[in-house]
Amino acid sequence: MKFPHMARWRKAIHSVQFRFFACIAVASAVFVVVMMLSNVLFFQRYYLQQKKAKLTTIYKMINTEYDGDISVLSDRLRELENRNSVRISILDASGLSLYDTIYQQEQRGQFRSSNMEPFGSIYVYNADELEEKGYTFSQLNEQDGNTVYIALIGRLRTGDTIVLRIPTSALQENQSVNFMFLMISALVAFVACLLAGAFLGRQFTRPITEMKDVANSIAKLDFSKRYSGEYDDEIGELGKSLNQMSDYLESAILDMQHMNEQLQREIEEKQRIDDMRREFIINISHDLKTPIALIQGYAEGLRVGINESEDDKNYYCDIIVDEAKRMNYLVHQLLDLSRIELGNVVPNLSHFDAYELMEAVVEKTQVMWQEKQLHIDLSGIGEQELCADYDMLERAVMNYMTNAIDHTPMGGRICLSTGTDTRHILLAVRNEGESLATEEMDKIWDKFYKLDKSRTRVSGGGSGIGLSIVRAIMRAHHGGCGVRNVEGGVEFYLSLPKTDAARL
Repeated sequence: MKFPHMARWRKAIHSVQFRFFACIAVASAVFVVVMMLSNVLFFQRYYLQQKKAKLTTIYKMINTEYDGDISVLSDRLRELENRNSVRISILDASGLSLYDTIYQQEQRGQFRSSNMEPFGSIYVYNADELEEKGYTFSQLNEQDGNTVYIALIGRLRTGDTIVLRIPTSALQENQSVNFMFLMISALVAFVACLLAGAFLGRQFTRPITEMKDVANSIAKLDFSKRYSGEYDDEIGELGKSLNQMSDYLESAILDMQHMNEQLQREIEEKQRIDDMRREFIINISHDLKTPIALIQGYAEGLRVGINESEDDKNYYCDIIVDEAKRMNYLVHQLLDLSRIELGNVVPNLSHFDAYELMEAVVEKTQVMWQEKQLHIDLSGIGEQELCADYDMLERAVMNYMTNAIDHTPMGGRICLSTGTDTRHILLAVRNEGESLATEEMDKIWDKFYKLDKSRTRVSGGGSGIGLSIVRAIMRAHHGGCGVRNVEGGVEFYLSLPKTDAARL
């Protein structure tokens, strides 16, 4: 059984944000523990050291200013006592009290105590240090036994003895209060560090999370996401490098896609050429097989003398000549188409009138359309100047015209017209007759493609090459060609660019 919550927690624990937070938490905990141990182990020692330093400073100050006359220094002594919370006692060489904080005595001989009873008992006394340095530290207890002092006992330059003491009861009280305050402060500081760690961890890992999202998008080939951080540190440099990598990958993949598309097109073109080559061989073999067979058959008939009369002999010879002409026409059509498609024939551009071109085509096909008693309408031809190769364009219109004549019923009408759109000049040949099936409108431009015998329209004068030549001619002129069904018939059209620059 899987627990998604456990998986999420496990993922969160191993995240950089959690580890960053954990590092701050551990560092904060170590800091708090060190502070607590330092307070417990070293606070008292540090406190006593600071107090001893203060007592030493006061001793040196009094030793410098005191000349044996208490009345002159009494105000100064009281100021030192009040400001530093210290008790000061000065004794002469015989042990008589010259000055004391509590009793405020300034008269010589007021107290005399050989055992220094007004100041308690000296439990620790280092005579060697006193003789060497002029002062030493000791611990004193009041007579009630409750008050403990840290005391400095020193010799003044006048020969008197000075006792400076500070009660240590404040030490225990300060240490207890300080420890409690430190505990509270440490707890507050620890919580504050945890909150700061969580915030800083989120801020620190935010650009990393953003870069992770960008990297995941790149892995899915989605290059729309970008790192948007504005930091100038190493993370910012990494984000910029990630964006650059995304740009390079996108560019490389686009180049690869273009290359693949180009390669695919080349493969498809190669396959198309191979198919066309096979189809060409099949079609040319089929189209040449019949005339070759006829020529061979009639030639053999002539050789063996099967003809019974001179008329039969002439008939055989006429058939042989006709089939040879048909083969010659087919071969020339193929050669012309190949030269145009391979670019070996470059259009020789010149300017001429569209009506002049269309009228010439009508005159050259006059015998054909008069034989079928067709009506030719040139009223749709406007005043339009063309820029093209006259012979090539005439051949294209001628193919349209002969095609229209072949597929227009007896006594029908053929209309020739011109027109324009925003960028092209249109030449059209419309004839009455049956419409073309939609699926055949693209196929009729292929080499050797012929409609069924049941159809009336047969492209290219029966060879299946005529419309392929038209398409090749218009491609050489950077134009186009097409066919569309119209009311009562079919219209073939040529599309020629208006300007020379569009085609050159």
